[in-house]
Amino acid sequence: MRPHDTAWAPRRSGAARTLPRVSRRPVHSRTAGVLLLLSPVVWGATFPATKVALEDLSPWTFMGWSRGLGAVAAVALLLVWRPPREAWTWALVPAGLLLGALLTVGYALQTVGIEETTATNAGFITTLYVVFAPLGAALIARRAPGRVAVACVALSLSGLALLSARGTGMQEGDLLVLGGAIGFAGHIVAVDLLVARLDPLALGAAQVVGAALIQAALAVPDGAQPEAAAELWHILLLCGALGSGVGFFIQVVGQSAMSPARASVLLASEALFAALAAAVWLDERLSAREWAGVATMMAAIVLSEAHAWRSARVRVDAATAA
Repeated sequence: MRPHDTAWAPRRSGAARTLPRVSRRPVHSRTAGVLLLLSPVVWGATFPATKVALEDLSPWTFMGWSRGLGAVAAVALLLVWRPPREAWTWALVPAGLLLGALLTVGYALQTVGIEETTATNAGFITTLYVVFAPLGAALIARRAPGRVAVACVALSLSGLALLSARGTGMQEGDLLVLGGAIGFAGHIVAVDLLVARLDPLALGAAQVVGAALIQAALAVPDGAQPEAAAELWHILLLCGALGSGVGFFIQVVGQSAMSPARASVLLASEALFAALAAAVWLDERLSAREWAGVATMMAAIVLSEAHAWRSARVRVDAATAA
């Protein structure tokens, strides 16, 4: 239940958003594919898990526990995949806090929204950050967004209307989750700006720790709710240690050995795994109209990713020819 790196980012040649290899031992492409598929499986399961946890925990306490456990897991995994010593600079402090704040915005709107909507809807709507991220990149670059980016946003909003519209309005929970997706899109744009100057693994750990500190502070008014948290330890481990901590590192290792196009397809399956987990765990089902909305939204995501990948290939071919 978190944003993944996509292929649209503007500066990289070749694997535009692919992170550099983080292990001295090469990862076979097939093995990397299996590893990378584990992340959306875990992230998809966190949507119904969050829905269950919010029956006993406040959204803020749940986020505090989840991000805290994620930070512990991320720091522990740094003992396995160690960035070089020179990667640890003071610039990681403001960068981690900035990215942590953007993640907090995304997670807060998403988590509060899940209370008011289904886990299935939340999973599909969250994935729309893939469509909104190019608009954020264009805004930062002070240029007009491309026609494909605008068309993808229009297509995704049409699909959202089919999925969420009830009578004359939209479900409040779905709109909150949509706001979370926009927050995650802003996070992706910020990562793209920072990762050119900072080590990806160190930056990843810094953002998880930054998010944990901010969300722990937000949870103070509601308290730790230790009894409820103890009863939900398995859900907190899933959403925190696995989803926020281990999931990130699996993603980095997996993406280091494959093209961004293939990685994006695997990671975008998060929404499908969310729907499957919600069907099994919560017995959620979609109507024919809602499935039509899902299909429209997924078409917008595929179109956005395909256009980004083709644009990246054109830039690489032009650079090679030069």
